[in-house]
Amino acid sequence: MKKEKIRLSLNKFLRMYFLSCKEVYEEINFGQITNTQFKYLKEIHLKKEVTLTQLANTFNVSKPTMNEFIHKFLDSGIVIKRKCVSDKRVSYISLTKFGETLATSNVFESKRAVEKIVKYLNKKEIEELVSLFDKFGVDEL
Repeated sequence: MKKEKIRLSLNKFLRMYFLSCKEVYEEINFGQITNTQFKYLKEIHLKKEVTLTQLANTFNVSKPTMNEFIHKFLDSGIVIKRKCVSDKRVSYISLTKFGETLATSNVFESKRAVEKIVKYLNKKEIEELVSLFDKFGVDEL
């Protein structure tokens, strides 16, 4: 099989997947977030509560840069800040329900894509597709 045919078929699959992503973002009324923003959200989700300094250190960015992102998240209702009871200089950042939804949106995106796959493929084709995907062997997702 020619590589160009494989490339075109892969593009059809990717288009379907990205349309599924777009549908999910439209349903939660939020535009596409950047990869960097998504990494920050995933980190806050993972830690449950984190300080600005911890986030800046984790991603090796300056505090002012991280503060800018956090303010955008605050304005969008994605995170909340809570002052530390014992040290008023420290604020903890955590996700709102909306932020939790965004941080886990990749789950919704892939579920939407699976719905489309199940709609268009029969059981045998789905099993073959799963077998092919499994050959890639990337388990860190």
